[in-house]
Amino acid sequence: MLELVPGIEVVAELPVTYIRSHKAIVLADVHIGYEEEVSLKGGYIPRFQLRHTMKILEESFSQVKAERVIFAGDLKHLFNTLGRVERVELLQLLNYVKKYVNEVVVVRGNHDNFLPVLRKWVDFSIVESYLAQPYLVVHGHKPLNLQELPQQWDYLVIGHEHPSIALRDPIGIVGKFSCFLVGDTTIGKKLVVLPAVGAYQTGSKVTLSRDTYLSPIIRDYAVIESLKPIVVGADVGVLEFPTLGELYDIVG
Repeated sequence: MLELVPGIEVVAELPVTYIRSHKAIVLADVHIGYEEEVSLKGGYIPRFQLRHTMKILEESFSQVKAERVIFAGDLKHLFNTLGRVERVELLQLLNYVKKYVNEVVVVRGNHDNFLPVLRKWVDFSIVESYLAQPYLVVHGHKPLNLQELPQQWDYLVIGHEHPSIALRDPIGIVGKFSCFLVGDTTIGKKLVVLPAVGAYQTGSKVTLSRDTYLSPIIRDYAVIESLKPIVVGADVGVLEFPTLGELYDIVG
């Protein structure tokens, strides 16, 4: 398995990481309930998100020995409610994960409103940040308030961005791929940005322009030129690219 930073590895060819010293699987941006939102707006897409996520987790559990699963935000999708189908699918997913591990943690994301209601039926934690020294996990949708965060961490793990990389040749774009981003920050910490797990969350294209990023953490603190994309997928395997600073002429 490819090591992103010391102690954090990509699980197989999945959009999932494993913190070996804490026996923790970490993944982000599952967005259970996305299909229900589309339906409420009059559209239709196949109900695939839950099955897709459970398949990824099943393969993860077969690859590593896990004692806890950390969802790095946006486990659910609907902003202003807990949808009927969303609730059923979230409970199904959480109960499935609890069969494999004793501890399930959701680091609250901007979509995770009403999630605490589910603790009536299944035991899991909801936190603003999760410290597994020397790693700190936040969702990434809020500015980084260093005074309010736990101390003694060297690596920051975030979601929210849904990063993807578009590659092109002289005749145009040849592909868009979800990816991890790993690089430096201006505060001396290493940054790991997780790809979205959700099947319909296709990703925000990474560029050299700071203003194009969704996460205020990336905009405020990342050394953009140092960010290195690592593409994962069953069709491409694990592909480690040079930094964005070196890729400037082929990043779409």
